[in-house]
Amino acid sequence: MTSFLETLAKSPLLVDGAMGSLLYERGVLHTRSYEELNLSQPELIRGVHRDYAQAGAQLLETNTFGANRIVLARHGLADKVSEVNRAAVELARSAAGERARVAGAVGPTGVKFAIATAAERRSARFALAEQIDILVLAGVDAIMLETFSSLMEMETALEVAKQRGPRIPVIAQMVFDAQGRGDGGMPPDEIADRLIAAGADVVGANCGIGPAELYNVGAAMVGRGRPVILQPNAGLPASVEGRTLYVANPEHFGVFARRMLKTGVSMIGGCCGTTPAHTRAMLGAVRMLSGHAVPDAGPPTTDRIPHVSVTSAPEKPAAAPPPHIPLAQKSRLGARITSGQFAVSVELTAPAGTDLSRTVAQVDELLAGGVDIVNIADGPRASARMGNLAVCSQLAQKTGVEPILHVCARDRNFLGLVAHLLGASALGIKDLVIITGDPPKMGDYPFATPVYDVDSIGLLRIAAGLNAGLDPAGKEIGGATSFLLATGAEPAAHDRERELRRLEEKKAAGAELVMTQPVYDPRTLDRFLEESAPLGLPVMVGILPLASHRNAEFLHHEVPGMSIPSEYRERMAKAGAGPAARAEGIKIAQEALAAVKTRVAGAYVMPPFNRVDSALAVLECVRDIWKPPGGRAS
Repeated sequence: MTSFLETLAKSPLLVDGAMGSLLYERGVLHTRSYEELNLSQPELIRGVHRDYAQAGAQLLETNTFGANRIVLARHGLADKVSEVNRAAVELARSAAGERARVAGAVGPTGVKFAIATAAERRSARFALAEQIDILVLAGVDAIMLETFSSLMEMETALEVAKQRGPRIPVIAQMVFDAQGRGDGGMPPDEIADRLIAAGADVVGANCGIGPAELYNVGAAMVGRGRPVILQPNAGLPASVEGRTLYVANPEHFGVFARRMLKTGVSMIGGCCGTTPAHTRAMLGAVRMLSGHAVPDAGPPTTDRIPHVSVTSAPEKPAAAPPPHIPLAQKSRLGARITSGQFAVSVELTAPAGTDLSRTVAQVDELLAGGVDIVNIADGPRASARMGNLAVCSQLAQKTGVEPILHVCARDRNFLGLVAHLLGASALGIKDLVIITGDPPKMGDYPFATPVYDVDSIGLLRIAAGLNAGLDPAGKEIGGATSFLLATGAEPAAHDRERELRRLEEKKAAGAELVMTQPVYDPRTLDRFLEESAPLGLPVMVGILPLASHRNAEFLHHEVPGMSIPSEYRERMAKAGAGPAARAEGIKIAQEALAAVKTRVAGAYVMPPFNRVDSALAVLECVRDIWKPPGGRAS
């Protein structure tokens, strides 16, 4: 149990999806006992498990949801309880191999606990205990109590599970209605507390409702002392020509998986109507928010992606390590931060086509205004644009500006990332912002495959290793890169503890500078600066001037890590759209920056639609502490 829960504490876990509705789609009628198929059609069940494992599931649930004595008796199978459950564990384990763990699925008995007699409750308790005993003895890694609508029955199941397998983690999932209420109208936080008090090691919800509704349930359960699991249906069921279908597509699941994990949910999966395609869609979110690489989907195998320490020395060093390069000597940006100057940069988006002339003109305008450092984003919001490495190289050559190259883990595999960084060094790039990257489902090409072999922490380790003259396998590269390594942070993150913990891991991986998500509330930034101060990392605050009321509402409600105070959104509502709204957005950005300018190492401005005049207008509020180089950089 310790190993399972310790793993869960470090990174999220991807659970498989539906069994019953998938079997129905594959031609098995509802009148059959799906659990009996473990005996009569084992290859069908093994095939479902294998499909989920190949889609990336890290926890497979046994086909035992209705394998207790009471439910099996309805099909004349009461004498097959042991045989059905043991076969289910063997089938799931054979498909999981070394790639995934196996949880013993236990569903409700069907006894109406609220009105049942004492004898009926005893019968249900015995049925639950019998099934859990068999699953534990068969060697499951966890007990999954799922789809319980009666809190009283769930508490009985938890009591039994903790008695029968005290060393096996128990996951408890309740059903909620469309209003986010559980048994008797009880809210999610109260139900979570009841489950924890009854002994649950993981609490959560499954079935009943889709990802949008279950998202709110999970958010209310987070932070109550136990990991949270969510397994929504693929939307609400619809009857089409006599067949029960679920309409929430895999892309929809991928988006909500990321949102769920961002709130602090630890385990995600699917329930009725979901398929291996839904699981694969959620895999990108799990990879993106994990502290390590998730094995690529493929046949079950004992081969795992090795944990590579990119900062370890080779076994037989052939030469002395390259000398350490101080931050001040790495780049113009590093020199300004080290000297205590207020550092300024403006973020530009690469063109969507082949013409770079407009971007060059925008940089010339920035240089004339005193800004000689620019960020070039790496396919922001999963958009397809000119490669930012080419843009950075051309801008440096044509204008003399110092570009900061954003590098995200979304689009390149492990080998591609190493090659990309080495190429950037050869082209003279000095500053990097290492990020995980937005999932493709957010952009115009949702069918694009996310890679995420590593997240931002793993990518920082790769870059830091190259700075030490070593590739990720510990081999010397015949020199060393000298990148300044910046990383991102979300001061308004819902799970502040997780954000700070990851920031600590990023520093350990090599981060030298923090560049935050846009911040509008100085109290939010003050709290972040106080809590992150022990790390000793300089912070450049992100500033994004609002373009309209619609823009403000979108950023506040749809972009994780963004929080815009209500008074600012009300001001933008009054301004409306057009020039008046842009002017009000600039004024709000100036107020936000002026309130924190003496507490940060600098600012980087993200003007909407590359409006560099807006960026320069925002920066007027820091002219008293910012010392522009004056005119065109040499």
